[in-house]
Amino acid sequence: MNKTPSKMQIEMLRECYPKGMRIQLDRMYNDPYPIPPGTKGTVVGIDDYGHLMMKWDNGRTPSLVWDKDSFHKIGMENVPAAERYPHLVGYAIDGNKRLRSIEAVAEFICTHGQYGDVQIKNDDGFELISTNGVMIEKIADEEYGEELMKIYLQLQEQSDDEDMDETEDVDMTM
Repeated sequence: MNKTPSKMQIEMLRECYPKGMRIQLDRMYNDPYPIPPGTKGTVVGIDDYGHLMMKWDNGRTPSLVWDKDSFHKIGMENVPAAERYPHLVGYAIDGNKRLRSIEAVAEFICTHGQYGDVQIKNDDGFELISTNGVMIEKIADEEYGEELMKIYLQLQEQSDDEDMDETEDVDMTM
């Protein structure tokens, strides 16, 4: 970009590429260490120069220049539910943990929900899931929630089966 965009152009960019929007890179120009084509990332914001500040799924953070780099929006509907949130953090009374899969989320809730409420958030602080103990109260993404519940219910059944195996028969007669 040769000149600083106007305030109106910045506002248009912010409306077109809001925080949280998913982007797939086609090609990055004029970067000595470019992000590989096909890499997906999340818009973190738009700076005052019109650069799309990014958090790429590969962990890197180079910004995109909207009128130089080649990229396109990807809707969440095109991303399988289990892959929509590759970087989540589980918050619980007994500790926090990075969660990199839907299976890890289900296991975190089953394990840590026994000791108190659990929150699952993305790196931007967006709350995806909240629980009351092991009971899930809120899931912000319905499709993700459906996939999570399949895994979560299986884990709960396994846990219940293990609990039954650990109990001993006690003679209650007097």
